Amino acid sequence: MNKGLAIFGPYPPPIGGVSIHISRIEKHLIKENINFQIFNHGHASGENVVVTEKSKLWYFKMLYLKGFKAIHFHQFFKFHYLYYWVFSKINSTPIIITIHSERFLFYNSIFKKACIYFIKHTKECEVITVSKELYDFFLKNNIKCSYLPAYVPPKPSRKIELKKDNTSIYFAFSIWKCTQELSEDIYDLPLALSFLKLNKSNFKMLLFIGTQEDSDINYLNTLINKYHLKNHVVILFEKQVVEYVHNCKFLLKTNKKDGYGIALQEAMDLGVPAIATNVCKRPKGTILFNKTDLNGLQKAVEFVLNTPKQEILKEKENLEYHKELILKYKALLYE
Repeated sequence: MNKGLAIFGPYPPPIGGVSIHISRIEKHLIKENINFQIFNHGHASGENVVVTEKSKLWYFKMLYLKGFKAIHFHQFFKFHYLYYWVFSKINSTPIIITIHSERFLFYNSIFKKACIYFIKHTKECEVITVSKELYDFFLKNNIKCSYLPAYVPPKPSRKIELKKDNTSIYFAFSIWKCTQELSEDIYDLPLALSFLKLNKSNFKMLLFIGTQEDSDINYLNTLINKYHLKNHVVILFEKQVVEYVHNCKFLLKTNKKDGYGIALQEAMDLGVPAIATNVCKRPKGTILFNKTDLNGLQKAVEFVLNTPKQEILKEKENLEYHKELILKYKALLYE
C-alpha cells in the first residue's frame, strides 16, 4: 500500500521555526485527506510521527525507505547536500528539499561549488528556499528552485497573561537555541541587550528559546549579567510565542543573517508590530533597520511607540504560502 508523503524534519517540542511549520502543516494535510508520515528528527512522538531520536542510523534507513510517492526533507546540516545526492542514487522516490536559512551564501567558495554540484545532480529533486536572496543566487547558478517561506498562519490559541507593572513594556525576542556562536554571529542578542540596557527603565524582554537542552545556559546568564539585566529579561524555554506575544508592544529580530523571519509575520498576524534588521527580504509591514545599528534600532522602536498600531500594520499581507506547498504535494502524489 502506498503511504503517500513522508516528511523528515523536527517536530515540537522543542519549539523552533521548522518544527512549528511541520506541526501546523500537519493539520492542513489531515484536512486535505493527504496520507502522510512525519519522521521526527527529535524525540517527540505523535499519531502521525515516527521518532528518530536524532539517530544517525535513520539517515541510512531513509536511503531505503519504500512505499512513499514523495519525501520532503527539511535541510539544516551541511552534509545534507551530499546526502540528498547519495539518496537519489539509491532511492528513486521524488524528493522536495526546503532550505531554511541563508547560510549557504556564506560557505567558502570550494564548499559552495561542491554543494551546487550535488544539488544539480540530485535526481527527482525539487528545491524550495525560504530566502529570496538564496533563491536569486540559485537561479543565477542555473538551479531550478521555488521561493516559498515556511509560514503557516497560526490558529487562534490560548492567551497567557503576564503580570505587568506600571513602568515596563514587554517586547518579544525569539531564537531557536542560545549558544555563544549563534548569539553573536547570527541572532546578535548582544545588540538587543544593549538596547534593553539603555532603556531598562521602560522595557522588559520576553526571551523565547526553543530548546533548553541544546542551549548554553551558563553563557546566557553571563551575557545577561554583563549588561546588568537580570531583572529585565524573562526567559521562556520551549513556549509558544503565539500564546504570549499579545503581552508585547513589538517583536524584535536583530539578526546579522536570516532567511525570512516567520516570527515577524506571525506577530503581525496577531496584531503585534514587528521590528527587524534588513539583512534579507522581510514580511511586508516589518519596521526595518540596519544590522548592528543600535541608533537605528532605537529610532525604529520610537516609531512603533509613537505610531498607531493600525497605521504600522496597514502594509501587512495575509500570506498563504502553505497552500502553495499543499499544491506541490498534490502534484507529486496524484500526478
